Amino acid sequence: MLNGIDTNKIKADVITDLAKSVANLVLKKMKDYFIDVQNREEIDLGHAFEEYLNYSKEIQCKIKTLLYRHTPKKIYSFYECIGLKCDGKIIDTCDVNNILNVGHKIIVTGTGGIGKSVMMKHLFLNCMEKVKLIPILIELRGLNDINEKDIDLVEYMYQVMNRYKFKLDKKYFEYSLETGCYLILLDGFDEVKNGLSEKVTKCILDLCDKYPDNYYVTTSRPLDEFVGWNGFTELQSMTLSKKQALSLIKKLEYDENIKNKFYIELDKKLYKKYQTFVSNPLLLTIMLLTFENRISVPDKLNDFYEQAFTTLFHTHDASKGGYKRDISCRLGYEDFKAVFSYFCFKSFFNSEYEFSEDKIIYYISTAKSKKIITANFDSSSYLKDLTNSVCMLIHEGLDYRFSHRSFQEYFAALYTVQLDDDQQKRFLSAWLKENTFRITTNYLDMLYELQQSRFIKNVLYPGLIELRNFYEENDKSNEIVIPMIYSSIGVGNEGRKLIGCAAIKNSYYAEIINRTCKIAQSDKCSRNEEDFIVKLLQDKYRNTNTDISFEKLINDGLFSELEKNSCWIIERFKTAMEFVSNYDTLSIGRKKKFSSMLDEL
Repeated sequence: MLNGIDTNKIKADVITDLAKSVANLVLKKMKDYFIDVQNREEIDLGHAFEEYLNYSKEIQCKIKTLLYRHTPKKIYSFYECIGLKCDGKIIDTCDVNNILNVGHKIIVTGTGGIGKSVMMKHLFLNCMEKVKLIPILIELRGLNDINEKDIDLVEYMYQVMNRYKFKLDKKYFEYSLETGCYLILLDGFDEVKNGLSEKVTKCILDLCDKYPDNYYVTTSRPLDEFVGWNGFTELQSMTLSKKQALSLIKKLEYDENIKNKFYIELDKKLYKKYQTFVSNPLLLTIMLLTFENRISVPDKLNDFYEQAFTTLFHTHDASKGGYKRDISCRLGYEDFKAVFSYFCFKSFFNSEYEFSEDKIIYYISTAKSKKIITANFDSSSYLKDLTNSVCMLIHEGLDYRFSHRSFQEYFAALYTVQLDDDQQKRFLSAWLKENTFRITTNYLDMLYELQQSRFIKNVLYPGLIELRNFYEENDKSNEIVIPMIYSSIGVGNEGRKLIGCAAIKNSYYAEIINRTCKIAQSDKCSRNEEDFIVKLLQDKYRNTNTDISFEKLINDGLFSELEKNSCWIIERFKTAMEFVSNYDTLSIGRKKKFSSMLDEL
């Protein structure tokens, strides 16, 4: 139960009343489409909604997690409502109305493990009880299996509803969309393949424009491109408060002795000392898993995932304390991890997050044929261990998925570290250059944590050198280099605040610059409170609704205004150029020091 919310309270009469109410509303608004609405059709429409709501309620009220990997648990037995922030104000998500009151088009952003997907299930269920809307929950990663030309979001929604026993002709479903009777929940935009993301973006925006009376909530990890989603309000996911973290631990089914000790430590000092970690539901759960065997709390995020994997490999059952289960494939820890790292590496770069059994066996068999390890083992037994013992995968129906996507990213990064410098440079440069839309994962952050100096050398430096060469070949002209990276400037929304943004033309160079600035930690790289781009468009063009190309800015003699006012676009590029120059100087210094040392030997 959650603050008075309980799926048991969503009784048959509540669903029947909702279905009947929405059906009557839809039929009333659809009278222009067909005059002769027979009573039978009215009953069929209400029945279709009722069947769908009853069946989908049973599906959405339960979930498998890292801790509950074998049997789905009701989400309200452990879920803590995460707050959302908009313009400094906190939105309580326990009641879906608080989100809908913000507007019809919402983006919820948050880091991995914060609980966005579980929140969407909560909103789905809460909608049945609190609002006269029919909820539809769509996992956008399902579009990855569809050819780009065949992606049709309305068709996909209709198919999902059909799977949940929604028996109504598609034409009536399309009519009903025009009546504004739906809450459409689009989960995991960041999990859409990069090659499909531009098409999916267009489909979402077109859907919202065609059926504006419905409510839309999209979740994703933070992406700069959302600034250009006009009409959408972005809400940032908040972390767990100390009270929520303690409440979550109390609710979890786990060895009572260990849980109570951890609760006391969390209350006394762990939350205050490690708030960055324990305020994230996934990382808090991992900390509980590793509590019994942990000597110290890791300072780095990567170490959390390593500790979790080690703990799960050696103890095997998170809910029964020290109970051990044999690893049936007979591999030792390092060999098991090496194969899993290869599987994560290959699947991550193929943008695969859900798998058939045959697909996983294919990857495992490929690892064997490539001699990732020398030991022989049975692929089917390995998959069984990966699912039942080490719990990195969750098996639902015919498919498998990662217990959390962050594990895939971490172990993909871990495998990348094994590649030599030349392999890393060629592979990662090619990958970044082919990612023509956006980078949506923590993979690069994790890779940087694992090998900071090699990351700069193999990932950033090659791109920075290309940029510097182009810059110097063109007389160090910002007017030439900036339009090569960005196509235009415009105004977007951050909450309800207007901010300046730049449309990316070359995502590779934009990513290299952004990551360089992040490492350099320069204040000049951030957007100012008084954003000059907003001021420029308001003062010179009297328009903040239309993007202005850099070509037009230059022709109008206004590009120099960006330079004079230290616009963040210019400052980020300058910081990147300073960074590569300093890196060259340090590299030369290292060479001289080594030469001197060699002469002395």
